[in-house]
Amino acid sequence: MLGRRPRFLQLNTFYPAYLRDFYAARPTLAAAPYQAQLDALLDDGFSGPHMMTRGMKERGWDTFHVIANAAEMQKRWLQENDVSFSEPLNAAFVAAMQVEMFRPDVIYILDPCAFDSKFIRQIPTRPRLVTGWRGFPIPPGTDWSDFDLIFTSFDAIAAAAPRFGAHGVLRHYPGFPADVPDAALDGYDCDVIFSGSVTSHHRSRVELLYAVWRASQGEGGPPFQFHLHMPDVSALPPAIQGANRGSLWGNTMLRALGRARITLNIDIDAFAAQPPNMRLIEATGAGAFLLTTFHPDLPRFFTPGRELETFRDGPELVAKVRRYLADDAARRAIAAAGATRCRAEHGLARTTDSFHDMITGQLNAERKTP
Repeated sequence: MLGRRPRFLQLNTFYPAYLRDFYAARPTLAAAPYQAQLDALLDDGFSGPHMMTRGMKERGWDTFHVIANAAEMQKRWLQENDVSFSEPLNAAFVAAMQVEMFRPDVIYILDPCAFDSKFIRQIPTRPRLVTGWRGFPIPPGTDWSDFDLIFTSFDAIAAAAPRFGAHGVLRHYPGFPADVPDAALDGYDCDVIFSGSVTSHHRSRVELLYAVWRASQGEGGPPFQFHLHMPDVSALPPAIQGANRGSLWGNTMLRALGRARITLNIDIDAFAAQPPNMRLIEATGAGAFLLTTFHPDLPRFFTPGRELETFRDGPELVAKVRRYLADDAARRAIAAAGATRCRAEHGLARTTDSFHDMITGQLNAERKTP
């Protein structure tokens, strides 16, 4: 036995655009204590389905949370610990200091490619269990030889992780936070919404969004409202860029998804993300009617046609947008059923229970190893 409460540290990076918008909307927050800034960020709900520290604390762990690229918060931590550091901050070095001072039994890294084994080797006292989560292709040169476990929800990552040195792989899924308020479905803001990003890795996404935009302009049927919410639209055709209404983040995004008649989810090109990816959980949990890329594994988590809808190509996507915009009763029934199942079976409390059991099982197995 440890003789004390076990310690769990989660290390994240957040999108720089989100952090910029978050602090710009709260100009006095940077002067607040480290814990107050952290609580404000966690309360805002960004990447909420993956946030584990509060749930682990409820399960008896001492916890610490690092958002390594939240510069204002990291500066405050340095001040509170009487540490001087030249700018620009070395995010990995400061995070390694935080890990060493907290000395967790378990570290859980949500960006294990940027913070791979090279980062782990900077920590003088190695945590007993080094873990990470990955749901995106692994860049060449990533080193996971110091990782005891990689968690993922995708077969492709589970198969690839050992080739990058990971000692073990386990399945873990995002979960919908129970404290997110329900959206007011009787007050729709728009007809069709897509919140996300587009880059050179999203050619299919761009083509499909363009097809929906053309339909929204009256091509092939009545026009409808189509809102994009993106931090950068430079990869989109110029004609569609005017549909962008700016980024939505965290709980604000969840409420917006629930107030749209139809929410779109479109997979990345080269990596067919297996369900349940984070947007699948976020949208259904928020009460949205979700129209998502078809995947053979999807019925394991949600029933197409009953709890969400799917499409396989552009014509089917546009046809189903038009079909469900015209059938309010069917759309609302599917959205309600999806929310019920998500909150019952894919809630964050349930996924945290599973994560906790896997972590403690791994620690117990380690103790029994001669």
